[in-house]
Amino acid sequence: MAANKMKAIKVSKLGSPEVMTLEEMDRPVPKPGQVLVKIKAAGVNPVDVYVREGHFGSYTLPMGMGGDAAGVIAEVPAGESRFKVGDRVFTCEGADPLTGAYAEYALVPVRNVFPLPDVLSFSQGAALGIPYLTALRCLMIKANAKPNETVLVHGASGAVGLAACQIASAWKMQVFGTAGTEEGLKLIRDNGAATVFDHHDKNHKKNLMDATGGKGFDVILEMLANENLGTDIEVVAEFGRIVIIGSRGEAKCSPVYMMGKEAMCVGVLLMKSTDEEWKRIGDELVKGINEGWVRPIIDQEFPLNQAAEAHKAVMQHTGGSKGKIVLIP
Repeated sequence: MAANKMKAIKVSKLGSPEVMTLEEMDRPVPKPGQVLVKIKAAGVNPVDVYVREGHFGSYTLPMGMGGDAAGVIAEVPAGESRFKVGDRVFTCEGADPLTGAYAEYALVPVRNVFPLPDVLSFSQGAALGIPYLTALRCLMIKANAKPNETVLVHGASGAVGLAACQIASAWKMQVFGTAGTEEGLKLIRDNGAATVFDHHDKNHKKNLMDATGGKGFDVILEMLANENLGTDIEVVAEFGRIVIIGSRGEAKCSPVYMMGKEAMCVGVLLMKSTDEEWKRIGDELVKGINEGWVRPIIDQEFPLNQAAEAHKAVMQHTGGSKGKIVLIP
């Protein structure tokens, strides 16, 4: 392959995982405000699935896929002083839609690029962006979580859930987590959840309330609202906050529970972050890496040409998540 060429996953029509194809394209050149990153690992997130299926509006096709990645700076435009060629970095969102992050190289706005300490591998770096920044935005900004409050991470064994357990534990919250397998339960316990629950248990709702002495949870982070929101509304505490991170359909619930408790329910989408929010959560993430309480867990690694298989793995949430799925160019 010529030096000015690269391979990237492209989507020419929205739909099933098979619409993603590996194609050759010209290697792009960064403009002011951008850097070119040589990708060593790309993170695969549920939001990527939603985009590929067309749930977030219209898109200009063909387009690249993904926004999270880790690698090294390959090229910087004249006048860029924040990064230099060879720097280890991780990225979150913002990858040029022509390349995406599922690629050998990606154009990324400097705003969305962060230094990657040597203590983390490139695969771990690719697991940082959306999972950790989403968890941070949920806890810091949407829920305004505080030390000693109770937090239930509903579906905690995936990448965002594990990030939330680590963060909340570091912030001295009382962390409760759910998973659907013994392996998942052990994983969330090892990553900061003091109390864990099997969400397949027929007494799940009662178990949750009993664990809080009938008070309910101050904060609930919900990964699959179409299945769990009805339960969340019943087990949230008075003046509690439910933050919806993921959903794959309609939810059945009784809002009267929210009224009686004056509880709140809000959705979150990382791409809606303001510049101020982006800086706050970015600074906190780098702090967590340096202090050692950010520890990304990798579940599976797929080669770039198996992007469709990686998406299928992300979608199989009922089998029990065990961390992050990444692509290796």
